[in-house]
Parts: sequence; structure tokens; C-alpha cells
Amino acid sequence: MDGTQIALPPAAGTLATLPTGEPGCFTAGLPPGAAGQWCRVSASLHRPGAWWIRVSALDEARGQVVREAFLGKRRGATRTLLLHVPRDASRLTLTVIGEGQAGATAPVVRLRVLRRSVAAARLVAFGWRKLPGCVRGDRSGLAGRVRSELGQAPARAGEAPPYDVWCRLYQGWDDTVRRALMPAVAGLAQLEVMIAPPQDRLASAEPLVAASLASLEAQWSRPARIVVAGPDAAAWQRAPGSWLLVLYAGERLIPSATACFALAIARCPAEARLIYADADELHDGVRADPLFKPPADPWLRESGLLTRGCCAVHPDVGVGAVLAADDPRARIAAGMSAAAMHRIALILTHVPAGTPAARPQAPPSQTADTQAVTIIVPSACRSPHVLRCLRGLVDTTNYANLEILVASRIDQGDRRQQAVLDEVSRLPAVRVVDTGLDVFNYAAVNNLAAREARGELLLLLNDDVLPIGPDWLRRMVAFTAAGPERADIVGARLLYGNDRVQHAGVIVGLANLCENAFRLSERADAGPHGIARLDRQVCAVTAACMLIRRSVWQEHRGFDESFCIALNDVDFCLRAGQAGARVVFAAGVELYHFESLSLGRHYQGERAALEVREVRRLRDRWQSLIANDPFYNPQASLEPGREFQPAFPPRLTPLAWIAGEDAEGC
Repeated sequence: MDGTQIALPPAAGTLATLPTGEPGCFTAGLPPGAAGQWCRVSASLHRPGAWWIRVSALDEARGQVVREAFLGKRRGATRTLLLHVPRDASRLTLTVIGEGQAGATAPVVRLRVLRRSVAAARLVAFGWRKLPGCVRGDRSGLAGRVRSELGQAPARAGEAPPYDVWCRLYQGWDDTVRRALMPAVAGLAQLEVMIAPPQDRLASAEPLVAASLASLEAQWSRPARIVVAGPDAAAWQRAPGSWLLVLYAGERLIPSATACFALAIARCPAEARLIYADADELHDGVRADPLFKPPADPWLRESGLLTRGCCAVHPDVGVGAVLAADDPRARIAAGMSAAAMHRIALILTHVPAGTPAARPQAPPSQTADTQAVTIIVPSACRSPHVLRCLRGLVDTTNYANLEILVASRIDQGDRRQQAVLDEVSRLPAVRVVDTGLDVFNYAAVNNLAAREARGELLLLLNDDVLPIGPDWLRRMVAFTAAGPERADIVGARLLYGNDRVQHAGVIVGLANLCENAFRLSERADAGPHGIARLDRQVCAVTAACMLIRRSVWQEHRGFDESFCIALNDVDFCLRAGQAGARVVFAAGVELYHFESLSLGRHYQGERAALEVREVRRLRDRWQSLIANDPFYNPQASLEPGREFQPAFPPRLTPLAWIAGEDAEGC
């Protein structure tokens, strides 16, 4: 050979990868025949150092990314992913995540369309460990559970970058940040710091106090005074008008923390009385287990979750009376309204490993059945499971002031339906409402039935939902009668028949539109820092089990009937929330949901064409909320299965927060 370069043909299935203009981001057009199929995607990147690639499938018809996952475990220079390409997808987007210059190098991407038999075998190989859990429990909805588990298994097997990489990539408090922050806090009142005893009061306090003091010595903006709490409450007296940082012994502040609290104090509204921030844990000096806190609400306030890590307390708040409490910050917060608590959505505190998780919340006090409730059950009334669920509803529910409306289009010539309706009519407190609708429209069915309802509260309930305990409705109603901060819309924790979670509130923006939080997690799994099992305010809940104050339903004219099949519940909650209604996820109220047994999957067959229109309509109407769910955290991931875990990249950086770009305004 004379050294002449010979151009080799590209390997079969290699996609042309082009930069998008965004650092580390590349796009690749899909080959013919890939849309709607399971494909094997691989990406190679020959360079030193650790790197990861996130693959997204862009659906232009819906205007959104509809599949998103990290490539599989690291094996040399190549990562792989089994990906179902949506039928309307046109291209893949690949985001390279790595330290140094990893993002500047284009990966070599290959795609191979798999035969159905091959795809099925590979899905089973990915998800076989989940199959025993799928078949466990009630047989209703078994096929859907298996499909969901196996369909999500490849994405869940992918490898996201570890937390320490996230910290180095997105949480660098360097000289650039310091130059932006320090002028912003110049002239602001300095803070005083109180170091409280260790929360467990068992370990020796001296080394813990020393660790906290060392972090205070390293602050960019030094506090005016530091007081270590002793038995004498007088030691907590502070200068008039000064805000106080309450730090537990052993907790360490990042160097910018006091400056960030000072800036937040200057920005917060006059009613602010306590300011809190995100935190993580230190395990032998290594950062781990980030706690991305939601905004304060009347229910989370009681959990102690929001006051983990350093908090700033207003001068008007006396702290001497709470020194003897095991958790002084939580005691201080318990007496405040949610409006008085404000969040800095940045990690400012490292807490010692093993710090107690959130406390289980006491459920609202149940009242007598004074509020009349109408349960509305839309149903085709053609399946035996409808009778099973209705009988379970009547036999299980311990609530006297109750009526049940079954809303259906009655067809006198349908013998199967008539047989079911004959049985339904024998159930106590059950009325059948004929909708008269020739074409099924879920929103219209609920609107029609609501006009027939007599109750002060409306409970929308799917005909494939079965209560687990007798007090489920009493506990939901209790949230609507909890004083001035009562809920207007309440959703329950819904479980598949195998005790996996189907619904734990809706996160707007999750899966790039909206999705149920913690779907497919184990029933006993409390999620990061216990959040999955906490009552909390959310943007939306599912209408599979949704309790609504009738006045709120009427004020917002029920469901928007242009959302014929799905997303009508999310749209209603967002409209009500925009007007000030409180939407609450009641984590302690559990029911089984044998999803889509009657109507089938939301968008298939004749309904398939509706999906694009309804997704587009929701996106166009609520784009700002989809980009920033006010009850989530901008540092947390929007990829299903990674709720409240680090986002790559986060939607709020330290520089953006300093510039005042946090939607919460603090």
C-alpha cells in the first residue's frame, strides 16, 4: 500500500448524525420502515473519559419527544438500547453527556429494525425478572400489565450518569457564579446562624458542630454571628430585624449558601417567614441522595420533608420555645401557612447520612357523612367486570350520604348490555343515566351525568376501579373539609391488580407532556425520601378516581368535550388550578385500577387519530406549565421512572437562579 486513503462504505444501518447547534446534541433521520417498530439502537463514541448518551424519538405530529431513555450499561465504546419508535416519529435526537469535551464528538449511530419475534424475545430478556410480579395478584388487566412492564424494561435498564457527575456538570459554584452572586448581595443585611443540637441527640455533638462551623468559615458571605445552642434559651436572642439560619449540628453549607439565602430574603414577598432549600447527603464525604423538594403546601408542611437542611427564619418568628423539640425547624414550620414558606430550588446543604426521612402524615380528621357525594361511573355496561367493581363499590364503601350514577348509552337491542343493566339496577343507591350519545365521548358522558347528580361533591370513578378498604371515600372527603386550606380536587393512589402503582398524582411535563408519577413502582416503595407516599399538592390527578367540589366543577363548566377520550382530566385540573383551586394527591387512599378494561387503550382502532389532536391541544393550551410544573422541582428529571432524581440537564442552574429566572420568584 502506498498510503492512499480508501473510503470505506458505512456499516449497515448506520445513520447520518448531524449536530443541532446545541452543545453535545445531535440528530439522525430514521430510515424507512423504522416508524412503529421495535429497533435496536447502538451508539459508539471513541474518546477517553466517562460518557453517557440519551436518545429521544421526536414525533413532529404531536410536537413532542415521545420516547426518551439512556442507552444501556457501559461496555467499552458502545452502548445499546431497545427502542420502540413511534409511528409518527421522523428522527432521533442524541444528547452526549460527559465531562470535559465529550459533548463535542459526534457518536456513530446504528439502527436495526427487529422482527416481532426477535423484539418479543429481547423484551422478555430485559424484563423477565418483572414477570413474576406481573402475574401476581388479580388477573384483571394482566395483559396490559405485562405489556407495560416489558415495554418499559429496556428504558429502565439504561444507565443514567451518577449523581457525582451531575454535581460536577451542573452545580459548579465557580468564580463565574461568584462574580454574578456577590454583587447581588452587596448591601443586604447579614444573617445570623444558630447551630442546633444533633437531631437524634445521641451522638457526641462536638465533631458535628465542628463540621458545621468549618462550612460556615468557608462562606463567601460570612454570617454576622454564629451561636451554638445550649440549654439556655437566652443564647438564641438575636439582633432586631435579623433573619436567622437554623442549622443542625453536622449539616454543612456549600460556600455560596449564606449569600443565596440573603438574596432569596431580599426577593421574597413580605409574607415570607421561612425559606428552605434543597439538600443532599454526605456518605463518607461523598455527595449522594439528593432531595429535590416540592414547593410548600398545607400537606407537605406537616411531613418534615421541607425543613431537612438549613432554613432561614424571619425576625418575627420566635425560636426559643421550640429548642426542646426533636426537630425545631419542623416545629417552626408547623405553625405557618404554606404561603409563608418559600423555596430555593438549589442544593445548599449537605446533611449527614442517615438523616430521618419524611414523617408519615396524619390523615385529615374524618367527619360525619354530612356532605352528600355522587359517584359518577361512565360505562358501556357490557362486561362482567363492571358488575364486579360496582358490587365492590356498594359493599365496601362506608359512606351513608351517597348516590351512584352509572352513565351509559343504553341500546335496547344489545342483549349483553341489558343483562348487565338488569343486575346494576338491583344494586342499592345506584341509578342508571342514559347519555343518548351515539359516539363515546368520555368528557361529555361525565358532563351529562354531573347535571343529574344531587351531591355537593362529585366523585368521577372508572368502571374498572375497585376500593380496597371501607374508609376510602371518608378519607377523600376529609381533604375537602380541612379548614381554610382545604382541597378542591382530590385524587387517590391507584394500584394495578399486582399491587404495582398506576397513579400517584400527575406531573405535568413528565414524559414531555404529562404522566402519572411513580407508575409501575412497588406498592411499598416510598420513592426518593418518602415523597411517593406523602399527601401533596399536585397540578393534576386522574379522573379514574377524582373527587371534586361541585361548585368548582360548575365554575369551570366541567370537562372540555374537545378532549373526547383522554387528557380531559388534566386540562380540567389545570384550569381549576389556574383559578386558585387546590388539587391534592391523597397518598393514603388506595384503590385498584384494572386500567382500560372497558374502553380499551385510550388511542387505538377508530380512536387512534384523536391522539395527535388531543395531545396538540393540551400542549398548545398549557405549554408554560408543561415546561415548568409548579409543584415539581426544576432540578428533577422528567423521564418516567426517574421522578425526583437528577435531570440531565436541570431546568434551573445557579446562574439562572441568580438572574431571577426561577418561576417561583424567590
